[in-house]
Amino acid sequence: MRKDDYNKRKRLGMKVTKPTIKNIARAAGVSTATVSRALAYKNNLKPATAKRIRQIAQEMGYHKNVAASQLASNMTNTIAVIINYTQTDFWIGILNGILHRARELNHQVITFYAGDNDSRRLTQTVNEALEHQANGILMISGKMEQEQVNILSTAHMPYRLISIYNPEHRYVSSNNVEIGEQATNYLIKRGHRRIGLVGIDHYLTGQQRLFGYQRAMTEAGLPINPQWIHYGDYSYQDGKKLFSAIQDGSVTAVVAGSDMIGAGLIKAATQSGWRLPEQLSIISIDGSDICELTTPELTTVSQDFYQMGLTSVDNLLQDQPATFIPTTLIERDSVQTLPTEK
Repeated sequence: MRKDDYNKRKRLGMKVTKPTIKNIARAAGVSTATVSRALAYKNNLKPATAKRIRQIAQEMGYHKNVAASQLASNMTNTIAVIINYTQTDFWIGILNGILHRARELNHQVITFYAGDNDSRRLTQTVNEALEHQANGILMISGKMEQEQVNILSTAHMPYRLISIYNPEHRYVSSNNVEIGEQATNYLIKRGHRRIGLVGIDHYLTGQQRLFGYQRAMTEAGLPINPQWIHYGDYSYQDGKKLFSAIQDGSVTAVVAGSDMIGAGLIKAATQSGWRLPEQLSIISIDGSDICELTTPELTTVSQDFYQMGLTSVDNLLQDQPATFIPTTLIERDSVQTLPTEK
């Protein structure tokens, strides 16, 4: 069946034959082998050809029947875990929680690495996970785009986002708006008025933490200076680089977008001869072990990544609604209380 005929019959509500690789090949004017290579994301095709074939397959509603494959193979229960961000080590705690709960429930776990915020590679990895006939997919920090959503929807594959709070999907995450607000309010209560936000990204997590920061500043009647907000990728190296952006002393304290950003700021500030927290107070986000390895040790809003992992398995297998995991503020030595407004 040609692609145009297929779409026309579908629009008219007429019965259509389930699309096959042969149907797609006929509609695209290529061989079945070429279709197979395109759907497997092989690199030996012209990008334009591969994209066109995948679009035709998607429009025709083609995807491997995961449920039928599981019945045919008599597979044991399997959960696919896709890791899509490794600039910080938060994902290790999540994965440990997933593995623990999966073991308790007699489920196997297959892990996939999809690059750091690489949309094309994430699409390829989602397809690979489907080929492994998993019962569901857990995406650690997966920044889902419509292409990946369409693939999962077509395959009727249940999935959950972990550590990403996106109202359009089911998720298990901390509330990033509350995290940004909680960290900022802590600095305000310690007497700080000129507070920066350093190292957040431009994606949803960063936007949510920015909103929480702005809400806390606004409710306290404090100014929000765009020059006090600096973007990054949550990494240690970015933390070191971004110190130069606040080195003019315009802020007395900052919310670091992650523990790694906070550690990088401390390293760069110390190398520049600054006394901490006297010259700069820092509160970070995550609650990883690195907080106790810095000098001074980092005050942080701690996320329970292990619990996220445990809960995500239950959430997926029991088809539960989106869930927030509570955070804890852990006080250490990186924030100074100001006796008077500076």
